[in-house]
Amino acid sequence: MFNAIKIGDRLEITLFRERAFGKSHVSQVEDIYTNNELLIHMPIAYGQLVKLSTTEAYSMLFFTEKGMIDFRGEIIGYKKDKEFNFMIVRLVSGGERLQRREYFRYTCLLPLKFGVVAPNKPAPEDGAEADPEPLSDGIIKDLGGGGVRFVTNESVDEKATLQCVIMLGDQCVMLVGKILHKQFFPKSNYKFQYRIEFENTTFNEQEQIIQFIFKEQRKEAQKTRN
Repeated sequence: MFNAIKIGDRLEITLFRERAFGKSHVSQVEDIYTNNELLIHMPIAYGQLVKLSTTEAYSMLFFTEKGMIDFRGEIIGYKKDKEFNFMIVRLVSGGERLQRREYFRYTCLLPLKFGVVAPNKPAPEDGAEADPEPLSDGIIKDLGGGGVRFVTNESVDEKATLQCVIMLGDQCVMLVGKILHKQFFPKSNYKFQYRIEFENTTFNEQEQIIQFIFKEQRKEAQKTRN
């Protein structure tokens, strides 16, 4: 499956031991070597280059013309030219095909509005309009086509379904998702962290999120060169 990877392909890098809920970084293939080795761009988070460990194993999820392929890989070195910073990676597994694009996640800081979707809420009588559910504020920490991780000071039941309102530049998307994971941080500015899996998203909605991520990555890469 190594031969399916092409120059310019995007990939997501996550610590292998934390691949279920860990922080992910976005990169792009710059060159392809022999012996299952690649030259990829160093990830960028919050406008800063991210230097990954050379002693850890990583999940490296490639978005190729033949679909998503997940490899286990390692960072074996770094390289720099006049404009860009790169990592040399070695893929140490045979690769596994994945069918969905929602694994792709982007580390960011974006505002979020969310509210609990009330289950089996009775319809209003006499044609009256239903009162809208109040929305709470949160901050998105990473975003993908299939879900979002965000922090807030609002405590929500772990079995709840949430409606999420997200601004992608000048476009607003409204998505519904279920809570996969909840954490409590009593000493943090934001006490609660949630990971949400979107439900019933359309292909166009996923593409809208992915294209926003790529656009933001290009902006951050441009900032590091200036």
